[in-house]
Amino acid sequence: MAMSMLTARRGTLAAFRSSRVLTQTRSFWNVSLPVLGGPGGAHITKYHIVRPGKDGVTYDDFLLALPERDHLASFTKEVPLFIRYLKVVTDQEQRPEAFSAFLERAKSGLVVESDVFISTEELLALMWKNGYSDSERNAVQFTFPADYKFHYPELSVMFDIVEEDTYKFCMRTRMEKSHIGELDWAKVKPQGMLRNHWLIFGTGLFIFKSFPFFSYYFGVKVFGTGMWCWTMWSLMSRMIAKVCRRNEYMAAQKTAQDVMDGEDAIVESMKRFANDAKCVEYLKTFKEDTESKMGVYRKALVMKMKDDLSERATKQLQAIASFEASMGSAMQELVVKEAAASFKEMFPKNKPMQDKAFACAVQGLAGGEVKDDPVSVHFQAAFKSLQGVDLATVKGNAAGSLPERVAFAQQAKELEFQSTFMVTAQEAEEVRAIATKAKSGASDYDFSKLPADAVKRLEALYTSINQKVGYSMPTNLGTKPIGATSDSTANSYVENVNGQLTALDAKLQEARLKAFVAAF
Repeated sequence: MAMSMLTARRGTLAAFRSSRVLTQTRSFWNVSLPVLGGPGGAHITKYHIVRPGKDGVTYDDFLLALPERDHLASFTKEVPLFIRYLKVVTDQEQRPEAFSAFLERAKSGLVVESDVFISTEELLALMWKNGYSDSERNAVQFTFPADYKFHYPELSVMFDIVEEDTYKFCMRTRMEKSHIGELDWAKVKPQGMLRNHWLIFGTGLFIFKSFPFFSYYFGVKVFGTGMWCWTMWSLMSRMIAKVCRRNEYMAAQKTAQDVMDGEDAIVESMKRFANDAKCVEYLKTFKEDTESKMGVYRKALVMKMKDDLSERATKQLQAIASFEASMGSAMQELVVKEAAASFKEMFPKNKPMQDKAFACAVQGLAGGEVKDDPVSVHFQAAFKSLQGVDLATVKGNAAGSLPERVAFAQQAKELEFQSTFMVTAQEAEEVRAIATKAKSGASDYDFSKLPADAVKRLEALYTSINQKVGYSMPTNLGTKPIGATSDSTANSYVENVNGQLTALDAKLQEARLKAFVAAF
């Protein structure tokens, strides 16, 4: 009900912005005037007929004033509806050039004299008198609204008549109806106003100076002051009226906008309570809905944990396989490097090898066949020394034989593998030491007894060890605290919920750490 009332008032206020001033009055010299919509307010013609006030415009009866064409006030008219209608008419009458010329003229607005027109009813009556068919008259009647004004350029292009003739016909129609039309004030205002006032003042003094009871005081003070006031009013009345009407119109617009904004705020506030009546219906099924959603949530949580665990284990196995593959390729390269390194160390110290190498070089230069080259012999012997050797049982030595060098490098790789993918003894001992400090009873733990740095170190060990073995467990519930509201009663409930979430996080952390330290 309230929403419908606001909607009805909204329609009233929409009209208020344009026609509010129709019901208001402005009082000048204790005379009430009806004020028309618009920034110009009302203009009272000399025939005591009210018209909308416009800057630089005055009103007069066309029949009495007989204005010239350049005396008429003009304005820019938007004619999209007429252009669409004209397109149909010119296409049927095969006058595309007329349409193009009018479109070019009116593309930025059609500039016409504001009161040189005929109305829709007058046009329909003229079409009936001149024998136009019902379909042609219906096309005009159903296309244009009843208050549409056909100005003379539109009539000229519509009926293919000279524009001068349509102008004269429209002016004659308006004169026959004693139309009070708009005139350009700059063109029709009286000239020499100050001169005329001074002439009236001087003539008045000359005539009345010899009359009885007409003294200097009356002539200069009374009559002169009255003439001065009349002159000032004649000069400034239009400007004063323009400022007053503009300010009143702006105040009316602001008041209407404030009322509209207030109603918008009321409607927005009411929208927040639009579904309050459904709360009871929602509460009836709240328990069932919550239980079903909690079941779905638990299942989704378990599936998410399963996926995370599978993904972590898969990535860790892929990393191990990649490491082992890199170890195999690195071992082949290492055998060649170590054989070359052992030759470089042995050659400067072994005199027979040097002599043999020199002899082989001379024999090669002589063109003979080189046999027992010490380089190839050394590499063949080094490679043969690796055959049948269990590198796991060989003691590594970085400066020893080739098997010892390879065993040393392989053992270094194994140590790197253990530190990367296996739990070290130092880490296990550190976890047991921290767990001993948190011991509570025979087989229970109380991690609240630990200092903050010990808890932080235990969490770091938990993270690093699980990453090594490819194990994944949620560290928290993944929830965020609920923000406070402006309702104190609701805040107590929010604090209770946040407290329960904090307790659940602590409980999850304790269970997670207990399971972790129990593995050691």
